[in-house]
Amino acid sequence: MPILKAPNLIRRLSSAYATLIIVILSLVPAFGTAYLYFFQDSHLRFISHTGHEVAIAIALLQSGFIAAIAWRCFQYSGEQFVRWLALGFFAFTLIYACHGIFTRIGSVNIWQFVLYGPVSRLAMVSCFFIGLLTYGKPAVDDNKRQRQGSWLLWTTGLLIINAAVFVLASTSWAPHAQKILELCALLLSLLCIVIVHWRGLSSPLMTIYSVSLLFFAQSSATFLLSSAWNHLWWFAHIIFASGFILLSYGVIKVFLTTQSFALVFSQEELFEQVRAERNRAENALVELQDAYTELGNTHDLLHSVLASASEFSIIATDTRGVITIFNAGSERMLGYRAADMVGLQTPSILHCNAEIEARSKELSAEFDTEITGFRVLTEKSEVDGQETREWTYIHKDGHRFPVSLVVTTIRSATGEITGYLGIAENITEQKRLANSKSEFISTVSHELRTPLTSIIGCLDLIAGGAFGPVSESMSQMVDVASKNSQRLRMLIDDLLDTDKMNNGKLNFELVWQPLEAIVEQAIEDIRPYGSKRHISLIFKSTIASELQVRVDAMRLQQVLGNLISNAIKFSPEDDVVEIIIKRIDGKARVEVSDHGSGIPWSFRASIFQRFSQADSSDTRQHGGSGLGLAITHQLVEHMGGSIGFESEPGNGTVFWFELPLQQSAD
Repeated sequence: MPILKAPNLIRRLSSAYATLIIVILSLVPAFGTAYLYFFQDSHLRFISHTGHEVAIAIALLQSGFIAAIAWRCFQYSGEQFVRWLALGFFAFTLIYACHGIFTRIGSVNIWQFVLYGPVSRLAMVSCFFIGLLTYGKPAVDDNKRQRQGSWLLWTTGLLIINAAVFVLASTSWAPHAQKILELCALLLSLLCIVIVHWRGLSSPLMTIYSVSLLFFAQSSATFLLSSAWNHLWWFAHIIFASGFILLSYGVIKVFLTTQSFALVFSQEELFEQVRAERNRAENALVELQDAYTELGNTHDLLHSVLASASEFSIIATDTRGVITIFNAGSERMLGYRAADMVGLQTPSILHCNAEIEARSKELSAEFDTEITGFRVLTEKSEVDGQETREWTYIHKDGHRFPVSLVVTTIRSATGEITGYLGIAENITEQKRLANSKSEFISTVSHELRTPLTSIIGCLDLIAGGAFGPVSESMSQMVDVASKNSQRLRMLIDDLLDTDKMNNGKLNFELVWQPLEAIVEQAIEDIRPYGSKRHISLIFKSTIASELQVRVDAMRLQQVLGNLISNAIKFSPEDDVVEIIIKRIDGKARVEVSDHGSGIPWSFRASIFQRFSQADSSDTRQHGGSGLGLAITHQLVEHMGGSIGFESEPGNGTVFWFELPLQQSAD
């Protein structure tokens, strides 16, 4: 059934009427007080010690019970406000008991009997006032709720107050003290009501709290107008008892519901919450329907993508490795039907066991923990987000073919891994073309190397005067020919290294060894080249202990030689090149920095590609084949590292590479 909301004007009028009723009912005691004060003889008295003692006994039982209930609410909820209510009821009980005990000595000293009344009311209202200041503040933690030591302190303090009142009642100040204490109780009660209204605390229980305080204020006013045992005095007791009973009802309601005044709501508030929750539910339903529609569109789009990717194998798995998606491209490439794979097999059936075992050893050494089975295919993607690697797939009929496989992790909105996605491309044709090109380059390189070696040897003999004196003009020509021959030999060597790496024929002897010694040796080997160009090489190390890296020392020296020679080549004369070793996030980092012209922005994306140079003038001005950085990049990656650079045009360049450290190293 729909929840109807009345027009605002009617709601405001209804709310104003309800407030008016509460105000009128709250002021009924004032009408009674006015009637007795103006129309009854104030000298008429009703003296009943027994009746007074019985009434006080009932009040004490009630206040003690409510104090215990309020304290239990505090222990449940930790609400500070209800704790002060419990202390207020307890203070009233302990002080008001003396008012009853000294009833029969009122004929001897009326103040020893009367004075405990305003003191008990003032103590109670004072606690209520402090509690009101804590309303809405954070709950007290469990340990503090269970402490009992504070009760002993409170009891001691209240007994001291009782003794002080007994002494005060025996002095001539007692009549004035009674009026001052009663007036303070009245004003403090009214102040509490003002604070409740000012803070906008309009819940049902806070309304009961305010009405009770208004009764207490009217009770104090009536006591000020009365004298002991007259009708107005008895009526003041009735007013106070009415407020007391009303507030105790509120405490019981709290105990039976939420144990917290702040968490008990009015019907209007509950209906507003219901309306708000219904609106949120309706909005959520609309959003859910939109999301469902969008999900359907996404599903259709994904289905179309998977169906159209006929040249690619797209396979998804859950976290255990069980296949969840096997697209049409996979069926075409591998010969299996999706029905035979989804939910039944893992990608391991498609791989060569020898490759899996070899990769397992590599990863186990790299991460210093055993990695086997399906995790061989996914471990790197979990660490780096994705991994692109060449694998051999096995067709259903048994024939094998190379693929380039990209494995990525599938994550939920919270970042939790829910599966893996593998996209493979058959690279048989690319491999065939690459092999043909490699064979051509290898053949040409070898055919050129033999005669080139002879040419360089002859030029060296001529330059050395083996065939007789060489004229100055002839010497310059021989020098030019020698330099170009050396450059051509370096180009051939780079081509052969590139060919070997592309074909996996470049051998790497990876062993754990100290990094600093390799770097120092590379610097010493290249230092003569630096001296020739008046470039100083400065080596720095920011680590205190020796760093162990798993590398091929000769290949790492080749990396360092390429980076340092490039830094020397592009540095102005009489400058310095700095080589620094650092330790960053469990990795060893080597930086080679120069103060040259920097790397143009347009060249940065292709800097590690083969035959890449900033512009054609570089070749003429500095020499080089454009293969050095490409080879360096591949060498570093083959040793499990990464390489990069930082540069600002006109401010030099810092090339760096990072290598994994041995985990046991300090």
